[in-house]
Amino acid sequence: MKVLHIIVSMAPEYGGPVLTVSGLVSALAQEGIHCEIFTTLWKKDSADAMPSCTVPINRFDVEFSSRFWLGYSKSLTKTLWDRIGSGAFDLVHVHEPWHYPGFVAFRGACKQGIPYVLSLHGALEAWCLRQKAFKKWVYMRMIQGHILKFADALHALTNEEMKQISELGYRTPVFIAPNGVDSSQFEYLPDISEFLAAYPELSGKRVILFIGRLHKKKGLDVLARSYASLSHKFKNVALLVAGPDEDGTQKRMESILKTSSALRGTVFTGMLTGKDKLAALACADLFVLSSYSEGFSVAVIEALAAGLPVVISRQCNFPEVSEHNAGFVVEPDDMAVTEAISTLLSDDQLRARMGQNGRNLVREKYTWNAVAASMAGLYRKLVARRSTKQK
Repeated sequence: MKVLHIIVSMAPEYGGPVLTVSGLVSALAQEGIHCEIFTTLWKKDSADAMPSCTVPINRFDVEFSSRFWLGYSKSLTKTLWDRIGSGAFDLVHVHEPWHYPGFVAFRGACKQGIPYVLSLHGALEAWCLRQKAFKKWVYMRMIQGHILKFADALHALTNEEMKQISELGYRTPVFIAPNGVDSSQFEYLPDISEFLAAYPELSGKRVILFIGRLHKKKGLDVLARSYASLSHKFKNVALLVAGPDEDGTQKRMESILKTSSALRGTVFTGMLTGKDKLAALACADLFVLSSYSEGFSVAVIEALAAGLPVVISRQCNFPEVSEHNAGFVVEPDDMAVTEAISTLLSDDQLRARMGQNGRNLVREKYTWNAVAASMAGLYRKLVARRSTKQK
């Protein structure tokens, strides 16, 4: 079976969906599913910086109109329609709504009569729908609503996301499969001496870690205020913030931290990948994601796989963290996050127990091999159903 995956960007700065697509397509190969990726290349992106992948990645330059319709590309349109029209693919799988490549892929799939799967990645969560609400309302009425209604399947990451789809009135079949990781990458973390040499402020400190895009939805204002409070209670604690600044969030964090005299204990590294990201996980004592809105965070799974206890918000849609005693699930408010972090910082044995529980949880339920097996089953079911209808 041949499957085309569509994602608007494969640049690392685009966040979790990039890691999701890379991990999924690699694992699908072991299920006998041959994948290709179509994506767009923006001027700020570097093809060399994109993650390595075991399947072909076709990159297409965007045009000026991409400012108004994300990912607009005539070259992508032509190639996509030619390849789908020639029967090169048995199924199209689009990652995230709202963008032009997903729309073109839907039209091509409908014309050719092949199944279309849409992974939502949390895009229909209420908080997300409130951002640029009028623009999304118009797009939903004109285009996206039709795609959601007539897709062969919608892929939800969690039960909560499936509930959100139902509450919006869509009756399209929903398939639930979480994100995953290659847990073997986190079994043996690197020596941290080089990392500490680059960031000496972390030496001898207990480190609170955030990895991800610096964006207002991530609740980093809550984390900044919590750390500011904790820095006065615990004198040997540092905050490590790793990720690209997408919307000026770093400046807002710095303002909060400076006001509370906590900026000196904070390290902003920018985007970390590969060995540097693993080193950041290795030198951390706990991981925090106090997000206001999430699909299903890859960063949280990676932190658990690395043996870190986590403090996450309820909006991360990961209740198993609490159920398996791998960390704390709290509301994204200052008091709750501060209390959870304080509890972990005060108890070395608790951190160790929760860290091991998190590792076990990932090994049991959140490897890419397990996710790919489920996804391959969905693909085969949809292709067989289409074949039956067309006879």
